[in-house]
Amino acid sequence: PRPEGRAAARAEMPLFGKRKKQQSDSVPDLPKLDAALTVATAALFAVNGYGFAAEGAAALGEFAAALAATVVATAACKAAFVFLGRSVSTKAALAKPRNLRKFADQGWQLAIHIFMTAYEWHLLAAMDWKWWTDTSTTWDHLRPAGAVPAEACPTELRRLYIMQAGVWFVTAFMHKFVEAKHKDYFVMYGHHVATIGLVTMSYYKNWQPIGLLVLFVHDSSDIPVDTLKMWNYLGYDGTSGFYFAEIAFVVNLVTWAILRLWVFPTKVIYSTFFEYPHTFFFFERACQGLLCVLQCMHVWWYLLLLRILYRLLAGQAGHEAGGAEYEGSSDSEREGEGKKGD
Repeated sequence: PRPEGRAAARAEMPLFGKRKKQQSDSVPDLPKLDAALTVATAALFAVNGYGFAAEGAAALGEFAAALAATVVATAACKAAFVFLGRSVSTKAALAKPRNLRKFADQGWQLAIHIFMTAYEWHLLAAMDWKWWTDTSTTWDHLRPAGAVPAEACPTELRRLYIMQAGVWFVTAFMHKFVEAKHKDYFVMYGHHVATIGLVTMSYYKNWQPIGLLVLFVHDSSDIPVDTLKMWNYLGYDGTSGFYFAEIAFVVNLVTWAILRLWVFPTKVIYSTFFEYPHTFFFFERACQGLLCVLQCMHVWWYLLLLRILYRLLAGQAGHEAGGAEYEGSSDSEREGEGKKGD
């Protein structure tokens, strides 16, 4: 790579730049589906805004503060990770400027997943992990009368929900309008919409305790995913001699299988079907359906991981295997190819 690689990366890597719209050739061209998911996100945003406004000005202010705090934290994290990426990336990774952008995009995801996992751990520990070890206890607050006022939700758990709502709406916006698209663009967008729907319905149906388990499983299992992608974008795979990406990949295979393919369906989904103490109506069935949709997505992503594993076993380096199955033919590669002839 040329010595000016770092300077080129610095010049071409704005935090929120127009270069984003040059997308992977492997993303399906489905404008109607894209529009439907965007409309669904906007509708859920309106529902949440109306719901919090109905609770009072204080609740609406908390929601607005969560949105604003997420935007500020996102910008700060991306700036920090751009600086870090320039400092520690391999020269080969910096030769493709988009890698730095993707590293920063994933960095803020890692930061929020670590923060949320720690907060959710705190909430579960405060309950002596009762909700985790015996999921039937997540419904105890509904057993006497079948309906409880909103204030029955513990204050810290309610705060988590408002923070999660803010994070997920900003994440969906970033996914649609800012961040680079990958092969799983529509699966991920659908995941965002399903998660926002679950956060919304579980909040207003007083399913917050079981919702905490859903959030904890997802946030904690996303940390190895973020780590894997970031090592890949830095170029620390087999071709660099470090194999950090390959090690992170193996860790991710194990944690994903345990948390999302075993714990999530056998503890969380099972509890909503067989431990819920009341009759199922529309909203209960809708929550169950969205949880099952998430589980289907978990299986889809694990099959993608297994395809990457096959390529690794066939001798491909981590970056090449991930690019073929997940990244697609991205503009970062086209930029890098274009510079070779300069």
